[in-house]
Amino acid sequence: MKKEIIKNRNRDLLEMVRRLLLAEAAFQEIFKKYKEGKLRFSDIGNWVDDRGQSLLYNLKEQSHSLFRVGAKGPVHRNEWLLDLATGSIFHEAMKLRENIYQMEVYRPTYLQFKSKMGKTAYEYERDYLRQFERIISRAKQGVQEGMEETRSLFKDAVEQLIDFFKKNSKNPYLVRFLLEHQPLLQRVYGDRKAKEIFSLMFKKGLLDAYSLAGRSYLHSGHYDLASLYFSKAFKMEPSDHELQFFMNFSLGMKAYYENAYSKTMSFFAKLVHLRLNKKLKKDYLRKAEEVCHRVSSELKEEGEVKTTARCRFLADQIKKML
Repeated sequence: MKKEIIKNRNRDLLEMVRRLLLAEAAFQEIFKKYKEGKLRFSDIGNWVDDRGQSLLYNLKEQSHSLFRVGAKGPVHRNEWLLDLATGSIFHEAMKLRENIYQMEVYRPTYLQFKSKMGKTAYEYERDYLRQFERIISRAKQGVQEGMEETRSLFKDAVEQLIDFFKKNSKNPYLVRFLLEHQPLLQRVYGDRKAKEIFSLMFKKGLLDAYSLAGRSYLHSGHYDLASLYFSKAFKMEPSDHELQFFMNFSLGMKAYYENAYSKTMSFFAKLVHLRLNKKLKKDYLRKAEEVCHRVSSELKEEGEVKTTARCRFLADQIKKML
């Protein structure tokens, strides 16, 4: 039960991080249009609202459920600050939304009304004009200040996220998430800083991240993804026998489930010559031996005598390493 709670919290946490990054990426486009004088109310409709149909609303709600009173699990200082930041962004964005609406919808009506008023305007009409002038002026100032304030809040929040990543560098689900969402990281942080995130999280940067992700996928039986990340890590550190072992084991298992038995034997044969900590590789060698026997049995039924003998021989070699 505890494992299930942790798993669900990890899932919700990563979804919250994803939404925060997406919200910032969307705001970058909004801010760009604002500076170009092309921003329209329709540009922010899906970004923020108070009806539960926008990115920022769902981000705020998920953050509160994770990090506020009644949250499942302890809330740490940096998580509490992150929740405060997301809540502030939402409320500032809502004010921004209202001011943009007034500028787009009410300002043209006010200007049209003003142009038609002449010396014959009644006193109450002149009062309306003065009030509308103040409202529109405040809205215009509000848009300018709101843009800068929201931009500043987002800047602080995404910087704080990096600290959050560092403190949770041992969480394999977070590392996998960051590797899978590198294009999004690049949109938010830029290419150089997106790469620096992994250097801040790990002593060997991307190499350690690839290795941790590979082990996590291997542990959960996702051999295709495990082999992908072990291969990336091995390209960076080709002299590392441990990476070579896990890469070939994962590739062998991937090939086995694809019924590419000759490839399976080829990858498993490379395990025999690698000298590693026996305790580290024992379970994987047992699995490789088991697969060799399975392949041998299947090929024997198909009458492939030579290949069957090769599988048995390889199984015996692997067994001697245990």
